[in-house]
Amino acid sequence: MTAPRDTRPRVPTRWGWVILRGLVPWLLVAGLGAIAALVVARHFDAVRGSEDIVWRSRNARVLLVAAGFVGAVAFHLHRRRAAAMGFSQTHLVRRVGPLAWLSDLPAVLRVLALAALAVALARPETYRTLKHEIDTIDIMIVVDMSKSMEETDLPRDRLDAAQRVIRRFLRRSSHDRIGLVVFGQQAMLQCPLTLDTKVLEQVVADLTIGDVPELGTAIGDGLGLALSQLRDDRREIGPDNAPSKSKVVILLSDGDSNWVTRFEPDEAARVARDMGVKVYTVLVGREESDLFGGMSVNPATLRSIAAVTGGEFFRATDYDSFDRGFQTVRSKLDKTKRVEIERIPDKQMFVPLALLALALLGLELVLSHTRLRRLP
Repeated sequence: MTAPRDTRPRVPTRWGWVILRGLVPWLLVAGLGAIAALVVARHFDAVRGSEDIVWRSRNARVLLVAAGFVGAVAFHLHRRRAAAMGFSQTHLVRRVGPLAWLSDLPAVLRVLALAALAVALARPETYRTLKHEIDTIDIMIVVDMSKSMEETDLPRDRLDAAQRVIRRFLRRSSHDRIGLVVFGQQAMLQCPLTLDTKVLEQVVADLTIGDVPELGTAIGDGLGLALSQLRDDRREIGPDNAPSKSKVVILLSDGDSNWVTRFEPDEAARVARDMGVKVYTVLVGREESDLFGGMSVNPATLRSIAAVTGGEFFRATDYDSFDRGFQTVRSKLDKTKRVEIERIPDKQMFVPLALLALALLGLELVLSHTRLRRLP
């Protein structure tokens, strides 16, 4: 006995509708993703102003690409999930209405939440640029690094005393452009003029005898190299800044000049005077006789340089008088107004993006258990 034949007319397959039905969920993902990306981008633009966004996570790009891949795979698996109920006549299912594609909305929201969380974990952050107008002078510090600076007539040795004076001075001169020249048998530029006194302080702390050939003391050459740096100060001062009106040199030495390559000390002093550069000299070492009745320091040379250039003479053992004296002199010098640019962290975007991800997940849970609830 044969089964009764189904005489009902077959509904032709509408392939256009089938293709559209398959594309709509992906178009929904793309559309809502584009809207979310536009909203986030507009928010970023409003927050950052003219500054770039910095991604604090080192793996930001990998994280974003991985999130996109995982989201696409998860949505694809959701679409291919087996039906919860079987129908003997599939043409009945096609009559569920044009809004049937909304059943994929919870999955779309879940993918968008994953994307928002990935962007949040990439830790986007904005910076703010501040411009300060500061009063500055240009200062070149010249340090004796000859063998005699190893003498221990001061606590530890003479070089240590010089380093203490310089570091103490740098902490009080954070707005001045300061450079460093060291000399022994020859002179060497250790740091050009800079506003970054913290870097310069570290350079000073790292100075050791032997950084330059130490079997000689070329005071004139060290002073001459410092003057050449002050003369060429137009380099790298920025479009908003002008050359300095006041330029000074701080020379720290035991004063015993016994080597000449280019300049004698008095010749370099006259060049400084002609340039309008004052030289403040600091004697490093005690004025005491050695075993043979000679002096291990020569304050006369340093006094002469200071007198010729209109500067002052100090001793490294008298820290307070040096600080007070130089700050008094600095207050009388003509200052140059310069623009200091500072870039500081402004706003972190992790919290807003994490809240957006939670909101999308919450909406997905509500829709999945109410209007768009699916059968198990």
